[in-house]
Amino acid sequence: MIMRLILTELVGGFLALPVWWYTRGLSIMSDWVRRTIREASEMFALGVWVRNLFVPMYGETEWSGKIISFGVRIAMIFVRGVAVAFWTVLALGAFAAYLVSLPLAVIGALYHGTGLLFF
Repeated sequence: MIMRLILTELVGGFLALPVWWYTRGLSIMSDWVRRTIREASEMFALGVWVRNLFVPMYGETEWSGKIISFGVRIAMIFVRGVAVAFWTVLALGAFAAYLVSLPLAVIGALYHGTGLLFF
């Protein structure tokens, strides 16, 4: 009875893993990707720089100060945008790794498991 229960739980767990991995686990991972991209944008304050693009820095009212402020803000938006884009690529790479890691683990286990049978 105990052995049957253990085997049922073990086999049930192995069979339920792919279902969980590509349903609930995928939902958790996609939420993480969205959250980390949003947090990266907030961390680099990209929205603040874009909103204040035409606001002169330090209350400068001369044209030269306004032009310099605009140039600095454009450069900062570009640099921070590249940083957010880089972080987005990393997050999407982690998501892609999540998608392929289970099939690759199964393939690796089957490949190396068959080697154990003939050793």
